[in-house]
Amino acid sequence: MVLLRIDHGNEAVDPKYVMDENDREFEPHHDPILEKSTKILTPIVLLFGLTVMLNGHLSPGGGFSGGTIAAGGLILFLVTYGFKKSRKFFGEKVFDIIHTAALCIYTLIMTYFIYMGANQLENGIPLGKPGAILSAGISLPINLVVGLEVACTMYALYALFRKGGLD
Repeated sequence: MVLLRIDHGNEAVDPKYVMDENDREFEPHHDPILEKSTKILTPIVLLFGLTVMLNGHLSPGGGFSGGTIAAGGLILFLVTYGFKKSRKFFGEKVFDIIHTAALCIYTLIMTYFIYMGANQLENGIPLGKPGAILSAGISLPINLVVGLEVACTMYALYALFRKGGLD
């Protein structure tokens, strides 16, 4: 990701490789069918990604699968409306908050379990009932933070390949 960023303050970068604010010249220009479809599909895709993350311990799926589905919804919105409109709800600041929080929570959870396991202590988290959403101990929070991390990473990689940055 560091290699794909474009340094806008560096004069050595050839200006023809830096996309301006009007980066939509490579996209459909105000396609009403695409815009209406995206307004309908984006929330559905994001909710489906969340469902896959939540049911990852009960059925095929989990954090990585749900995160890629959610990233697909974000990328669909970005391709349809461009950076200017998508920046309003998923800009660099929101990306940094979600990305950092997911990594910190994942690190805390795994540190706790490594510490408890290395010292042969009881972790105190109930396992629950088989088949229930809140039944897998720590699998549900792990799936959620992995899904958020994957969604942010895939969205950022797309944005970096396309424009050289999130904003």
